Amino acid sequence: MSRLSHYLAMGAIVIAALAAGLVFGGMVRDDAPGRVAPEAAVALERYEIGGDFELTNQRGERMHLSDLQGRALVMFFGYTFCPDVCPATLARVREVRAALPPEDAARFTGVFVSVDPVRDTPERLGEYVEFFDPAFVGLTGGKDELQDIARRYGAQFTIPEGQPKDGYLVNHSTVAYLIDPLGYVRALYHGDEPIDAIAANVREVLEELG
Repeated sequence: MSRLSHYLAMGAIVIAALAAGLVFGGMVRDDAPGRVAPEAAVALERYEIGGDFELTNQRGERMHLSDLQGRALVMFFGYTFCPDVCPATLARVREVRAALPPEDAARFTGVFVSVDPVRDTPERLGEYVEFFDPAFVGLTGGKDELQDIARRYGAQFTIPEGQPKDGYLVNHSTVAYLIDPLGYVRALYHGDEPIDAIAANVREVLEELG
């Protein structure tokens, strides 16, 4: 499949996912997005997982997650050939950014960590994340360092054996992580959180920093 065909197909997947109400791989409540019911609000915590790491970004440069310190992040592990969850997730992260006031949107970044470094070159990763938002950051690295980072965040990924060499699927966790401006994981999004609830979390962690 050509790159143009791939992105046209991905766009169709995103549109279908949004129409179906998918949020981070799950179904949205009837009242979302828009109104945030009290029971839908996400309580912030400080999780004992995660931490700083170094990977290669979409410009081919090594960078640390801490280089984004001072911003609120929503981070997700996936891969650019993912047929459904990854494009739907990044589309929803884009919606979160669009729901923020301009001053907060300028301090918010989506971070996509590819766990498929064989196919997801920096160039391809850049095209992918910038399809959703030019402000998003794409990161990848060697298999061993990706496994270590995923483990520290409680995430998993595997490439099942016996698949086509170029057309394989990757099994990966679908949790998205809210990381505050100091680098702490503050919320885990599993699939049923309205956009406004996530945006409210982002505003809250930004206000904590002042």
